[in-house]
Amino acid sequence: MTGALLGGISSQFRVNPFTGQHLEVARANGAKILTTGGREFIDMFMAHGSTVLGHANPDVFGAIREILDAGVIVGYETGLGEEVAEQIVEFVPSAEAVRFVASGSEAVSTTMRLCRAHTDREIILKIDGHFNGGSDYAVINSMWTNTDSSNPGGRPSRPILSSNGVPQAVVDTVVPVPWNDIPALEATLEMYRDRVAAVIMVPIDYNNGCIVPSDGYLAQAQELVHNAGGIVVFDEVLSGFKTGLGCAQELYGVTPDITLLSKALSSGVPLSAIAGCADVMSTFMVPLPKGALQGGTYAGNIIGLAAAKATLGVLSKPDFYPQMQSRADRFYGELQAMFDASPLPARVQALGCMFGLYIGTRDPVTSYQEIRALDRELNKRFFAGCIEEGVYFHTDFSVSAAHSEENLAQVIERMGKVASQIH
Repeated sequence: MTGALLGGISSQFRVNPFTGQHLEVARANGAKILTTGGREFIDMFMAHGSTVLGHANPDVFGAIREILDAGVIVGYETGLGEEVAEQIVEFVPSAEAVRFVASGSEAVSTTMRLCRAHTDREIILKIDGHFNGGSDYAVINSMWTNTDSSNPGGRPSRPILSSNGVPQAVVDTVVPVPWNDIPALEATLEMYRDRVAAVIMVPIDYNNGCIVPSDGYLAQAQELVHNAGGIVVFDEVLSGFKTGLGCAQELYGVTPDITLLSKALSSGVPLSAIAGCADVMSTFMVPLPKGALQGGTYAGNIIGLAAAKATLGVLSKPDFYPQMQSRADRFYGELQAMFDASPLPARVQALGCMFGLYIGTRDPVTSYQEIRALDRELNKRFFAGCIEEGVYFHTDFSVSAAHSEENLAQVIERMGKVASQIH
């Protein structure tokens, strides 16, 4: 260990999965980042997909600078929370009422408490392989690397922890279920009859590249859970605002009971939202201890709210999504064409402004078993090579509004150089 900052990082997620090192950034602007060592990269990571508008968007930063004249206000309401909540209710189909928290992980753990309190049940179903943050209740079967590979389908998965230190009592109340497997969900709901408070899932799995729900899955899952007396929670912390103002739920035409938003909501400035139907959300208003506790010093902080208001203002412009999506779609097509002409087999999968790259196959990737079968060392060598060429990849690959045609052409050129050398 060197230095006072343990490992030189404040989050284990800062370590790049392809290089094993963290990046120290001095400046981020538009589609580029500059390291403290003076290297410039075209950023395809975009702060875990937070910066749909690009780094240092002038509208967002102008709003932050202006609001700071009022002071760094935490622990008080300012009226700004009501304004942003009204925007969310207008744009997001499931949102009838909103509460703000500080982070996505806090939104997940608080929502699990809310669902348990509302239903007076204990069991939460989560999808085997979906990432839902870093709370004790979420680090069970999170990411494809911690899925139950022995599960043939049609039943719940074996709990697999992503971290030590999680009490068995927590593990006993979270049941992982395979993704896109309606028979497994049916069997699990029957197994835990009258005990399931909620199911939480990401409607588009960008954390594992880009794996989408099978046709009809979201609607069928919602019907099954509702019939069993449970609550449907969409974790749109990463998918929120990536396919449009109405998020993934509008794209698929399925309205959950509760939606979790963060990242792109406020252009990466710390702020998250729990938004949902008034009936479930009202449990926060029931006097304690019968109701559900939600609170925190930084919940609905003025800086995050100012950033969110400005961000939603830009996203809601009529030409924003058509222009960005058109540019992103051209990039995805040209990137796939580059791989198809190269000796390196690779599959580009994309939806909205986020995409996944699966190195070592030209076939569609629809399951974690298929990801598991890929050559992990080949993936590492390829993406490490891209980073060496000045294109930064980490996780959660993104195209932002700040990525120009020229930027994206440079990305394809540099990636093509690596693809020609590594196969």
